[in-house]
Amino acid sequence: MSVQIYKFKDGLRLVHEYVDTTRSVAVMVLCGVGSQNEDESTNGMAHFIEHNVFKGTPTRTSFDIVKDLDMVGAQYNAFTSKQNTGFYAVAMDYEADSCTQILADILTNPTFDAKELENERKVILEEIAMSEDDNADLCQDLVAEAFYGPNTPHGRTILGPAKNVKKFTREDAIKFKEQNYVSNDIVISVCGNISLDKAKELCEKYFVGKFPQNENREWQDAKEKQFYSSYIKKFKDIEQANIFLAMPSYGFLDDRKNAASIAMDIFGGGMSSRLFQEIREKRGLAYSVYSYNSMLNYSGTSYLYIGTNKDAVNEALDVTRDLIKKVAKEGFSHDEIVKGINGGLTRLTLGNESTIGKVRANAQYALFADNAYDVNKVIDEIKNFTVDDLSEAFRETMDLSKASIAYVGREVKGDLLDIIKA
Repeated sequence: MSVQIYKFKDGLRLVHEYVDTTRSVAVMVLCGVGSQNEDESTNGMAHFIEHNVFKGTPTRTSFDIVKDLDMVGAQYNAFTSKQNTGFYAVAMDYEADSCTQILADILTNPTFDAKELENERKVILEEIAMSEDDNADLCQDLVAEAFYGPNTPHGRTILGPAKNVKKFTREDAIKFKEQNYVSNDIVISVCGNISLDKAKELCEKYFVGKFPQNENREWQDAKEKQFYSSYIKKFKDIEQANIFLAMPSYGFLDDRKNAASIAMDIFGGGMSSRLFQEIREKRGLAYSVYSYNSMLNYSGTSYLYIGTNKDAVNEALDVTRDLIKKVAKEGFSHDEIVKGINGGLTRLTLGNESTIGKVRANAQYALFADNAYDVNKVIDEIKNFTVDDLSEAFRETMDLSKASIAYVGREVKGDLLDIIKA
């Protein structure tokens, strides 16, 4: 059950994994385009296109697309991030041709019908409004702005501002898609009860030669990225105070990324974690409190979230700061390392036991690193992490001197960075 990558003449890549223990096939098209490819005026366009390719082709209406996917029993969806956009369908193995054909139809032949575009524009505006009303989501968007800087590709939101979405035209969508959906930055990931030869046949039949080529297009985030240590606040008359911290971490192409992910999980990923125990269990300062690691290609971010009461903000940040300093100085205990490694292995294994989990991991490694994903190699790496490995990863990716912070809630006085850096 090895992962294989095959490159077609137009630069399009197929990443394939045969799994003989399943009767399903998952097909994912992962495109190297996201909000990082936008400027201030086009911010939100990648997400806008993700929605609107489902709104019709020359041979299918928007209803036909979802009906045809439902008729073959597919589970399907799409997503946009800062550096990629993905479309996938999972169904029984004998429906692999249908799923591939439908995905190819919407991605290579979208009509961007004017009436459908107007309808979907309203849907996206509602999604933006919903995100802005979700104060934790809003706080996370603000900390990205604080961390990467305003009006920068990674400091902007994925959804974009409403003012942009309101003015996007059909011609804008076509131009952006032609510039960014290029064959050399697209991976077709196929996983399940399907042979490599059959997967090649489907790709050649439906995808090869259907996207423009542009080998000089730059889509990956820059190797040299400017990070800021700043504070952004938005005062709102709400009950909960939302706090997000962000600090520089390792990127997807960094060999230390798995150590950083395990370290962040040990610190704040579960109910027995130091962060959860200190903030919630011992002091009752928050219902929701956690930390995690997020990655771009060449850089990453350590995130920490606390949802607390306005009057407890200073105490919660005091405790968090002191806890981070303590772990940075003393490192993790042996028991914490065992717990973190076992938890990480379980999540990795469970994710890799479904075709949709496999198809996404394979697609990411092929697109970002141009490598075949080897889950057993990752398992061996995680098993061999030492106290020193994970403690060092924590120290390097939870550097409070480089922290940015965002706050959403009722008015608080002062610069919250002063508390974190005290």
